[in-house]
Amino acid sequence: MIPLTDRQDEFIHKSIMRDMSEGVLIIGLDGTLQYINPAAADILGKNTDELLSRKIASFFFEDARNDAFSQTIVDAINDVSSAHYNLVSYYVGNQEKTLYVMTSFLLHDQKRIALIVLLNDMTNLAAMRKHYTEQLITLLDSLVQALSVSIDERSNYNGRHTQHMVQMAEAFLRWLDRTNHPWQFDDRKKHAFVMSVRLHDIGKLSVPLEIMDKSTRLGDALARLEERFRRIHLLKRIALLEGRLTPTEWEQQEQDDQNWLKFVQHINTSGFLSEEDLSKVLELSQQHYTEEDGTQTPYLTPQETACLTIRKGTLTDEERSIMQNHVVVTQKILDQVSFPEEYAMVPAWASAHHELKNGKGYPKHLKGDDIPKEVCLLTILDIFEALTSKDRPYKQPIPLEKAWAILHSMAEDGSLDAEILTLFQKSGAWHTIF
Repeated sequence: MIPLTDRQDEFIHKSIMRDMSEGVLIIGLDGTLQYINPAAADILGKNTDELLSRKIASFFFEDARNDAFSQTIVDAINDVSSAHYNLVSYYVGNQEKTLYVMTSFLLHDQKRIALIVLLNDMTNLAAMRKHYTEQLITLLDSLVQALSVSIDERSNYNGRHTQHMVQMAEAFLRWLDRTNHPWQFDDRKKHAFVMSVRLHDIGKLSVPLEIMDKSTRLGDALARLEERFRRIHLLKRIALLEGRLTPTEWEQQEQDDQNWLKFVQHINTSGFLSEEDLSKVLELSQQHYTEEDGTQTPYLTPQETACLTIRKGTLTDEERSIMQNHVVVTQKILDQVSFPEEYAMVPAWASAHHELKNGKGYPKHLKGDDIPKEVCLLTILDIFEALTSKDRPYKQPIPLEKAWAILHSMAEDGSLDAEILTLFQKSGAWHTIF
């Protein structure tokens, strides 16, 4: 191999730098531009002849939009570290570029003599990445919509419940922007929050429909119980014809059975079970009738007794436990989705909407600051919609004034975030569902 002279070596290096597609700058430690190759001049939109031997402060700092780029070079000059890497925006007129900036010191006899800057124009790659990211978000959105539709198809009221919450959430976020409130969400966070609202009840896919849509204490079991009373009537009619019951006994028992059935039908739909009615249910549960073979059978099954002794609402403790488990299932389902980094909190937000700040919520009994503000907002949206909804199969809507009273009472006892509740009420976002 023939050794190169210093002049040949310098020529080769300059030729390489001149023909490189990456931009190259050499900047003296005093801030003077000593070298710029054609690629760097093209990337930066500068004229080479106008820049050489000038201080970089005279041309790099002229556009405030390029402060991040300028600061990268200044930091490199003033830092003892050997290398810096940074991805920054850079403007040439109205054109925004994305540059990958690499800096390192040029050394001679182990002493720093200049800073060398390499520039890679990543604009096209950044645009491709942005496009790819947008496609992923579109795919994620379509998945969310598909899951929402699956809930809608199972239960109409729950589908409208989610739609109403989304409407209020979006209106509230717009109000934060419009009033320039300190608690504003950026675009990605808005998207993530609304996504968590859409998905908060996805776990209800695992809840049996007869529990989720149970509008009365007995639900579908009422028809079976009514059929049993018809059977009891026929069995006693046979007993009368066979002489095992006297006409007087028949008439009295027939009247008693009709009264019992009317009582059951009444409390099946009553809002609250009084002590008197509770005693009567327990009394009925001890009553028996005689089958054709002489077997003594209770008027009520243990499950029917459990349903009819529900003090408030329509769900037994067992059914309520199944219903409440939907938040656990929500977490399990969403944990299977690989959310982009900006949406990583969606599973946690969506699955925590039944947590209360006083620790009396579920499933994890979180309290205080362990519950993110976004979850506190989601919880308020959920409760407000549930209280005022006109299509719940198991209850009548609560008047708006009473709903606010209930919510503020919950805030006073520490269940809800009082500040966020006040903001929500003030925003008027709830008007979107009335």
